Order: sequence, then structure tokens, then C-alpha cells
Amino acid sequence: MSRPSVRETIAAARAKMAQEQAKAKSIRGGAADEREAFIGSGIPGVRRTAPPPRRQTDVEILGHAQKSIKSLIANAKGTGIMNLSSRELTEIPLEIWNMYHVDPDKVVVDFNSTATAWYDAVDLTRLIASDNKITHIDARIQEFGALVAVDLRANQLTSLPEEFSNLQRLAQLNISANKFTELPPVLFTLTTLVDLQLGGNQLSGTLDPAIANLTRLEVLDLSNNQLTEIPQELTRLKAVRKLNLSKNKLERFPVSILANMPKLMELEIADNKLGCLFSGIGELPTTEEGVQDLELPALVRLDARNSGLQRITDIDGMNDSAKPKIAFLALKELLLSHNLLSNLENLLYVAPQLHYLDLRSNHFTDLPVGVLELSSLRQFDMASNRLEWMPNELGSMHDLTNFLWEGNPIKNIPRTCTNTEALMKLLRQRLTDGPSHADAVRMEALSVNSSVPSNPAASSSPFHRSPPSSQSGSLASRGGSASTRNNAANDTPAPVATSPRKVSKNLTLSKKALKELTKEEIEEACQDPQIALLDFNALTAFPAILQQTVGSTLTQITIHHNKISEFPFTLSFPLLLTLDISDNALMSLETVDAGSMEQIGQDNFPCLNELNLSSNQIKEVPLWLPKAFPNLRTLSMARNKIVTIDPKSFEGLTVLDLSGNEIATLPPLLGNIRSIKSLSLDGNVFRVPRRQIMEQGTEAVMEYLRGRIPA
Repeated sequence: MSRPSVRETIAAARAKMAQEQAKAKSIRGGAADEREAFIGSGIPGVRRTAPPPRRQTDVEILGHAQKSIKSLIANAKGTGIMNLSSRELTEIPLEIWNMYHVDPDKVVVDFNSTATAWYDAVDLTRLIASDNKITHIDARIQEFGALVAVDLRANQLTSLPEEFSNLQRLAQLNISANKFTELPPVLFTLTTLVDLQLGGNQLSGTLDPAIANLTRLEVLDLSNNQLTEIPQELTRLKAVRKLNLSKNKLERFPVSILANMPKLMELEIADNKLGCLFSGIGELPTTEEGVQDLELPALVRLDARNSGLQRITDIDGMNDSAKPKIAFLALKELLLSHNLLSNLENLLYVAPQLHYLDLRSNHFTDLPVGVLELSSLRQFDMASNRLEWMPNELGSMHDLTNFLWEGNPIKNIPRTCTNTEALMKLLRQRLTDGPSHADAVRMEALSVNSSVPSNPAASSSPFHRSPPSSQSGSLASRGGSASTRNNAANDTPAPVATSPRKVSKNLTLSKKALKELTKEEIEEACQDPQIALLDFNALTAFPAILQQTVGSTLTQITIHHNKISEFPFTLSFPLLLTLDISDNALMSLETVDAGSMEQIGQDNFPCLNELNLSSNQIKEVPLWLPKAFPNLRTLSMARNKIVTIDPKSFEGLTVLDLSGNEIATLPPLLGNIRSIKSLSLDGNVFRVPRRQIMEQGTEAVMEYLRGRIPA
């Protein structure tokens, strides 16, 4: 008897299925007829409703899963890449582990077949199982000995099997956003690793020194953990190009580690508790000339924002000019905002390629020594400091296209000067005039305080140059000649302390542990202030009394590092130019009716030019933001939890900072907002544009985005 053909088999299966469906329909027929009769009976309240959707049976679901797995396996055998991401898996399916197993009894050699043969399968080189709920990895992972990259991020792993050590070709391992409380010992045997991602776990205390065994590491990410100390053994990781230690609890970062990483290009140590940027610099070995200077030849980006920094080095009892020099031969971005710094010591001694300097929200009373020597500087943020005087020499920095100084009690710049172009024009004009008496007095004081003798030693080193203060005199040496100083006769001169009491225009109530603000405290501190400094307190709500007492005169409010949970949309500040409400507890800006935002903008915040909402918990940027703040030009929402953005939210802005968020996709239409001249996006999760484009600056990014807009 001959075997039935394929067509006959399919036809028989279809006939059998039709019989079963007819049988099921006849069984349900009686109930269906009774239901139709009941619906048509005309009884009040009885109406026809849609039957509930039929749920898939477990067999059907399993069948679909099996088909999906078979498809994945077939694709992986052809490409060498297995992608299991975002499938709600609690474990990697057994079929994956057995994908290369071949039953000898079922092997059929048919050279005429068009199907993929077992001997054509390629080795698995990449395993991607991110964004699942996987709790453990099977020991059979050792059977994939050709693996080069393993991505297990965003799961629930607490350990790795010992068999991981058999992956002798593994170069990239991503186990970030899991539940590791300590580094798995098998990790230290993977000496071929080049890229190791450990961020977003539960690592605490001192980092395991055994990680120094991974001497080929080029990228090491330990961000968003609870680490308190970095071991000295990290000095063995001489190949590291990118080191991310941000969002930990580090209290000290030994500079000796940096000194032994000659290839380090990016250092991220933001959001820690350092106090000092470079600890132990006095312990570095001395050169033949007897100096302890530090040279970082490859470092391109240094981010130490919001790390409690009070000083650069931990050397006491020594004049800043005598402290070790630091040379950044390739540095382009230096981010030190939201700290407690009042000077940079010798940090800018050698930084010939620095493009972006962020010193926002610190305690500077003068421009840092060395700034005027930064010939390549393009973006400079000094907003929300304590500057009282703007040096005219700043106008000679022709490459500086974006300078932010809002939130400073500056006395020699008129309030009508609100943008970089106008400021530079004013300062350059003053450079052609002689110095006013106030300028001469101030320059003399700066000259005495910052005069530094040059160091003739080490003529072949990058440190062989006159110190910044001897060239600019921290604005002093240029201040000696009448032809190079300004004439500020039309502006308010710097006050000279001739009386024991002077009238202050600042409402200064910082660091008072205030939980609420009273009218008496305001009136006692200041009359008709223009600036309110309420930072570093314990306020849980924006003080409404501020509007009631001095709201009509304030041009700047600094209220960062409090516990405020709601934005003060209902309060009115008609002259307010700058509002810094960073480092608070804002969860959302959607606290009032969106339809009323245009009226709020006209009545409550008509002049607001700069808004700082950084370091909160905001997840979304409202579309109505331009209506609420019609004159807003600078918006900082760094270090929030923003996932998606709409370009309509940023219309009219000149400066936009969205760094340190969770933005997954950058909308191409953002490129159409041509008013944006400074765009900061570092520290997000999107992969397009690539890092190379991001490093080229705002113009390159915006042009790239415009090129991706569909025709």
C-alpha cells in the first residue's frame, strides 16, 4: 500500500477539522436558538450584546511560542545573533540551549534540498536577552563558546553560573539594571572583556578589587549603585577609555587612578559625595624638577556635576598657585555645575581645547583664574553664582558664542543686556575706553590677590607656560593699562566699603534649615530685594509669602536643594527673569489646567528668561510650556526621568539641557527649532545620533535631525 501524498494528507486534515466544527456548532445550536428567542421577546431591558472574545487555549499559545522560537533559532543559525529581548521571559527557553544539538538518527543528507542544513549553521556570537524577567542563567551557556557579546540588562539576575568562565572570546558583557549585590566571582575570570556594563544594580561599599584582573577593559560602567569607595587596584586598568562612576555614594576619588589611565577619554563621577575632585594629588611621585603635576593627555570629557565639591584638591596650607598643576591636553567638556566651588585652583592651567565649561550653581564671586586664556571656549555657563563684576576682557574671547550669567548679583552690566551677543558687544566697546575708578580699584585688588610667579622649570612639559594669573592676572595684568580697561561710567560702580553697614538688594536665607518662610523673616533680611536666595533649606512647598511681600520686585529666585513638590504656577512674579528650582521633589508639571497656561504666562511669568528644573523626578515635558513662559530662552531639565519629548515643548528656546535623562528616541522635528543654539543631551539612552555626531556640537546634531525628517 502506497503512502498518501502531501496534498492528500492536507485535504484529509481539513475535512476532519470541518467535521469537528460542524459537530460543535450542532451541540451549541439549542442554546443559541433559545438565546435568540429570548432577545427577540421584547422584554424591557433585554438587548443584544457582543459575545466575549474567545481566549486562546494554552495549546494555541504554546504553539505560537514554539513557532516563534523556531523562527528565532533559524535566524540565529544564519546570522550568529540570538535576540530574545522584551519577551517577558523568566528564563531562557530550553530550545535555545539545545539549538545546536543534532540527533544522529535523524540526520538526512540531501544535497538537493533548499532548506538550511545542520552543517551550514554558524556559531552564536551575540546573545541578547535584555528587558525580560530572567532570574538565572543556565549552566549550558558554556556550550556557546563563540560568544563575543552577551546583553542581559534589565532583568532580575543576582548571580552568574561558574560556566561563564568558558566563554573565552567574550568581549562585551552588559548586566546592568539587575539585582546584583556583589560582583559574581566568575566575572573576574573573563579576562577577554573589553566592555563591562554594571550600572543600575545594588552594589554597595567598596568595589571588589578583583575587578582589576580585567586588564583589557576599555569601557567600565558602575553608575547608579551604592558604592562608597574605589580600590587602588584600579590603577591596573590601563586600557580604560570610558569610566562611569556617577550616581553612587563615593566620598573620595584617588587621583592616582587617573594618573595610571593614560587612555582615559571620558570620566563620569556626577551625583556623588566627593567634596574634593582629585584626592591624594599630593601623594603623586615627584618629577626630576621636584613637582607633582598631573597630566591627563587623552581625557575629552569630565563630568562631576552635583557631587558636593568644595575644592579641587585636598592640599591644605598652600597658595593655589603653588599647588600641583593639571594639564588637560585634549579636554573639550568640563562639567562642574551644582557644587560648592568658589575657585578652580590650577584646574585650567593647561586646557587648550576646552569648548564647554559648566560652572552653574556654585559659589564663585569672580571668574575663575585661567578662564580668559581658554582660546577655544565656545560655551560657558556661570549662571546662579555670586559674581558681582563682569570683566571687560571677556569680550575679547571671540569664539565664545554662548555665555550664561543669569542669577548673579552683577553690578556693572545693565539689566537690559540679556543675551551673549549684546554682552560681548558691550564688553568689546568698553575695552576701547579707559578704566573707570571702580574698575581700577577692583583690578588692583585682583592683581594683589592673584599675582603668581611663573615657573621656568620643565620647559619640555605641557606645563611650561606662564600661569593663567600672570597672563591675565585673573584680569589683572590687562588692567594696568588705561587702553585695555573699561569705562563703566554709565553703570553702577562697585561699592567701596566706607561704611560699616550697606543696603543689600539680596534676600539671602540660604542654609537656614527653613521649613517655611514668614513675612517677618523676609522683612528683617531685606527691603525690596531683587534677588531671593533660598537654596539648601527644607522647604516642602514654594513659599507663597514670597509673592505677597516682595513678588513685585524680584528678578531672580534661587530655591534649589529643597523638597518642593509642586511648581508655583498660581503665583505671580511680573519681573522675574531667572528661576532655579533644581534639586527638589517635582514629579510633574501637569498640576494646573492646560487651557489656562497662556493666561498664566501673561499674568504670572511674563518675563521669565531662564528656568532650571534639573535634578527632579519629572517624567514629561508639557506641550504648553512655551505658552506658560512666553519669553523663556534657557531651559535646563537635566537629570530627571524624561523618556519621550515633543519638539513643540521647546519652541523659542535658545539653550536646552536634557542631559542625564532616559530619552530613548530623539525626534527629527527637533532639528526644525532653529532658535536652539546650545543643546545638551549627554547621558540619555538613545543611540541615534551616534556619539561621533554628538561630539561635533549642537549645529551638527540639529543638521543631522533635519536630515532625518521624511520628505
